[in-house]
Amino acid sequence: MSATSAFERFVDALGGAGCKVTVKGDRGRASAPGHSHDDDGISFRRTEDGVIFHPFNADPDGVLDSLGLSKVDLFDRPRTRYDYPDGRQVIRFYTRGGNKKTFAQGGKKEGKALFGSDRLSADTDTVIYVVEGEKDVVAARAAGIYAVTQNQGADHPPGRADWSPLADRTVIVVADRDDKGRARADKVAKHLVGLAKSVTVAEVKAGKDLADHIAAGHSAEDLVVLGEVRPARKLKVTRGSEVAAKRVRWVMPDWMPAGSLTLLAGREGLGKSTIAAQVAAEVTCGGLAGGEWFGQPRTVIYLHTEDSREHTVAPRLRAAGADMSRVLFLDVQTEHSDAGVLSLPSDIAMLDGVITAERVSLIVLDAATSAMSAELSGKDDRQVRQFLEPLAQLAARRDCVVLGVCHFGKRDGNDTGKLILGSIAWSQVARSVLAVARDDEGGNLVVTNTKGNLAPRTRSMEAVIESTTVATEDGPAEVGAIRWLGETDRDARELLAGAAGAHDEDEKAERSTAERWLRDYLEAAGSAKSADAKRDGVKAGFSDRTLQRARRKLGVEISDSGYPRTTYWRLPTSAATDTADALTRGTIGTTGTTEPDQGKQGGTTEENPQSCQPPTHDTTAAQPADKCPVCAYALGAIAARDGIHADCRDRAATTDHQLRLVGGGAA
Repeated sequence: MSATSAFERFVDALGGAGCKVTVKGDRGRASAPGHSHDDDGISFRRTEDGVIFHPFNADPDGVLDSLGLSKVDLFDRPRTRYDYPDGRQVIRFYTRGGNKKTFAQGGKKEGKALFGSDRLSADTDTVIYVVEGEKDVVAARAAGIYAVTQNQGADHPPGRADWSPLADRTVIVVADRDDKGRARADKVAKHLVGLAKSVTVAEVKAGKDLADHIAAGHSAEDLVVLGEVRPARKLKVTRGSEVAAKRVRWVMPDWMPAGSLTLLAGREGLGKSTIAAQVAAEVTCGGLAGGEWFGQPRTVIYLHTEDSREHTVAPRLRAAGADMSRVLFLDVQTEHSDAGVLSLPSDIAMLDGVITAERVSLIVLDAATSAMSAELSGKDDRQVRQFLEPLAQLAARRDCVVLGVCHFGKRDGNDTGKLILGSIAWSQVARSVLAVARDDEGGNLVVTNTKGNLAPRTRSMEAVIESTTVATEDGPAEVGAIRWLGETDRDARELLAGAAGAHDEDEKAERSTAERWLRDYLEAAGSAKSADAKRDGVKAGFSDRTLQRARRKLGVEISDSGYPRTTYWRLPTSAATDTADALTRGTIGTTGTTEPDQGKQGGTTEENPQSCQPPTHDTTAAQPADKCPVCAYALGAIAARDGIHADCRDRAATTDHQLRLVGGGAA
């Protein structure tokens, strides 16, 4: 045997046999011995340990005989050693004139590593091919294909090998074209189901194995797919008596269930990001009152794309009082940058790792699409589900909350699922949707859980955004912060409906009828529990929304007493009879407190006595210095500069003016 490489030896032998040979780099074509020079019947290719060839119109052994070669001549060395990652060595050599293949085991014989597993691509999206022997792995490398094989191929069951390097990978098992090869491929494929992301069985297009397929000039895309192997399907029966019932745990009562995907939606420019920052800040300090996490400071991941981290997001969180050591920002490191963007669902495993390692309880997506893969469309139902469903499953698995900020379109309407820009799947996948709207009458924000599959009730909160100053490295900066005013009977959907509902004549007629009914009801009762009034109103055929509008139109006063707290409705205390007569005549009374629109000026909100509205109790009583003298609610760091909430000052002034009018009229 000469000292030349097997590739050169093979080319020389072809030329010596009178064959026409064409070589281009590490590949070539030739006519078969004894055939016309025009047939190009042999394809061959160099590998890292020899040469592989495939004759299209002749027998391989016959070609070697005609060239005066044996099988051992196809390798650079008579004895070829394959080194496994765990120390196993497989030596191949030939006997009987260089044509009978024999293998010997050496090194760490008890090893279970796959040959080629140490040279796989770090990119987990790269397809991995499982072949039957070391020669096929080497041939695959020559074609730029990542391949592995287990020790002794078809002779060992797959359970004797360590297949963990293929976890969550796309795998194609290549079957040799014989019964034994197909049986072996089927066993390996079934073994990998559940470990790999997907498992497909394919067969070579030419020759017996992958080496022949590549020698013939075919690529991985030319493999003949036999089918995808899926886990065996069967039905599991669970008796109801075996199911442990569990209560819903609320992070924010009625708004944000633990282990869920929640959306915070509203039109642009209302302050949704400021609300999200406030929620995140409260989580870091354990300050979400009434929820399961109250008093338990927790860690938050804040993913953002629309605002600057240094100039907007961090100052906004600081203004909300966040413990910044519990706020995590994530960037993806790549070969070219340290500030890549997380891309879901492909990066879901990395995100899961951070959640587990850092014990994260809340992930804020500002906006909801901040981590959505650029390959997915927010307008396509199926693609939105590809993005959201793994997130929802992750939230349930890790008992955390994903809060996504999303935008409403410009059209009016009270179906918030349809108002969200893009696919309806956004609201369908989420367990809770919180809608934000602005009350144009008072200028405050109203937040309502407009979708709450698990919530026992619809709950609305009123809020204002106030300016506060935070310290930065460049000096003080003015930042907006949320101040919650308490619960309200306003509904964000009512505000979002806008003109769409205002010109509905049937709705107008229903409201007028509801106003007359409620006026008569409260005149007869004098004072009624709000729950009774709502219940009887529903029995009379009015919706809760229509009754609330009627209540505001009539200026119904609300008070509360007792424990548990009970709220009461009554007509305005001044000239109630005159008010009723005026409404019947279609005219307006002369005193401020009898105006039907007087309800717009507020009064203590029905559900929360801490709302920043003029209280029904005596406001002249002394209040602690850290509480507002009007509403008796904590002043907080933002609105406490002059010892009274700004809106309370305005409302108190308005109320005082109205009382003077009433007194003057009575005189």
